[in-house]
Amino acid sequence: MLRLSTPMVIAIISIGMSAGKAESLRPASPRSPGEIAIASHLLAEKQEACRLEAKRQGLTFFKRRVFMRQCKKGKT
Repeated sequence: MLRLSTPMVIAIISIGMSAGKAESLRPASPRSPGEIAIASHLLAEKQEACRLEAKRQGLTFFKRRVFMRQCKKGKT
């Protein structure tokens, strides 16, 4: 018979709770074609704004790629 000690039970419960939290923190994905079109349009606008800003700054290839990645994530 399998016996679970108290630390093992606590670890199993905490892993399950953290996995549940991770799922609830994810933004809801668009479901309808209209929502998908809006999300796609917003993403394209954001990418274009980041591209224009990188061009304005005169960044070289590798610096521009790093800038674009950070800009699209919202870290700049």
